[in-house]
Amino acid sequence: MKQTLKNKTAIVIGAGIAGLAVAIRLRKMNYDVLVFETNDTAGGKASEYQWQQFRFDCGPSLFTLPALVDELWTLCHKNPRSYFEYETLKIVTKYFYENNLTIDSYSSPQLFAQEVKKKLYIEERIVLNFLSQQEKTYNKIAPVFLENAIHQWGKIFRWKMFFPMLHLMQFKFLKSLNSINQNYFKHPALVRLFNRYGTYNGSNPYKMPSLFNIISHLEHNVGAYLPSNGIHAIPKAMHQLAVEEGVQFLFQQRVETIIQSNKNATAVFANGQTYSADVVVSNMDVQLTYEKLLPNFPAPKKYLNNEISTSALIFQWAVGLSSPSLEVHNILFAEDYQQEFESLFTKKKYYHDPSIYIYISSKIVANDAPTGKENWFVMINAPHLTKPDSPIDTAAMRTIVLNKIQQRLDIDLAKYIEHEHVIEPADIASNTNSYLGSLYGASSNSLMSAFWRHPNFSPIKNLYFCGGTVHPGGGIPLCLLSAKITAGLIEENHSL
Repeated sequence: MKQTLKNKTAIVIGAGIAGLAVAIRLRKMNYDVLVFETNDTAGGKASEYQWQQFRFDCGPSLFTLPALVDELWTLCHKNPRSYFEYETLKIVTKYFYENNLTIDSYSSPQLFAQEVKKKLYIEERIVLNFLSQQEKTYNKIAPVFLENAIHQWGKIFRWKMFFPMLHLMQFKFLKSLNSINQNYFKHPALVRLFNRYGTYNGSNPYKMPSLFNIISHLEHNVGAYLPSNGIHAIPKAMHQLAVEEGVQFLFQQRVETIIQSNKNATAVFANGQTYSADVVVSNMDVQLTYEKLLPNFPAPKKYLNNEISTSALIFQWAVGLSSPSLEVHNILFAEDYQQEFESLFTKKKYYHDPSIYIYISSKIVANDAPTGKENWFVMINAPHLTKPDSPIDTAAMRTIVLNKIQQRLDIDLAKYIEHEHVIEPADIASNTNSYLGSLYGASSNSLMSAFWRHPNFSPIKNLYFCGGTVHPGGGIPLCLLSAKITAGLIEENHSL
């Protein structure tokens, strides 16, 4: 009688974007997949908060490269539009400067270049040439550096690396983001706008490599989007797909230990039980995976001793007004942007004139707020906690934020706040298992930072990592690529 082969088993720790994506990919590789999640819903940092008729996204808010999400449905031979839809943003972000200067950052390169010429008197060709350079850089380096396990030298040091490296050298990627932008654009307002891409992974644009200018290509040459039901619709749809494909979830279940034998991960211990597995994937913050789940295993210090990224202080305000002067995404810049990052990274203190990010999803998602009212997600950069219980003066920062909104936007917002929900760095640390409240794990404040993020594999056999704190980094697109890389490594090392 022919014996039926039993599927291999995989345990995924954490149901964030990357954890969901890797679970779906492993299921399509015929693994029986079990996902543990501490919270009661999937999504990780991409969670949501609701109060009466107001709904707020709690984490990522800008959506690029939707094809990376759609790919999961294609893999399962299903139509992603049956699960969630998204809209293209005509204006990606509206920037507010001192002296009443505003710049609409259009997703169209031509419209953006025209806006820059109109407001700053910079020739359109200068902006268009810059965006064209970033497109070339992205197309050459993304397949090599963002879609590969770059810590496996055999995958990197081969002939196809030569031309991408040559291209990077040509565009001086070893210089800082700010130095390239300053030399190219000259105008301080436009330099600040392009320097802001450093904050997309919680880093210092005055130290991080200029390579991160490729984000401008994604926003302007490819496009920025918003799901029709908000960002949380993405993990919600991914969870539905995973369940339909046979992935099992245990919510409100905290993994206490990764069990290993002879440097082999063999099981996890949770809720008083041992769950065996052929492979274990941690979507949890990599630093805390070692500290909490592998306390007796020596953590690889060369990856974990790097400067970590910023955190955030977030005010979610249900407001009884409509703001026609604002877009979905808005930035009120600090006047001295460099000093803001000096304060955050060197002094580990809030800056007295913080840049303020305002995200109003109800501009597009009508059900996110009652008619005539809006859901304001207001965020400022925060230093990561210097210790788990670091106190902050939230009330003082709230006053600073409201005063700046009144000054820049001429809106006395305090009069219109009907409800307030605050997310502090300590909340981010506890609610999302993020080391010291850091949003992205290691920062990119060094010229070789990409190579010093923790790899997707581990010194422990059968243990893998995915998510924003490991290669290739944070944000929805990179987390999805992280899951793809991790699933590829498992397929190579554990073929059925």
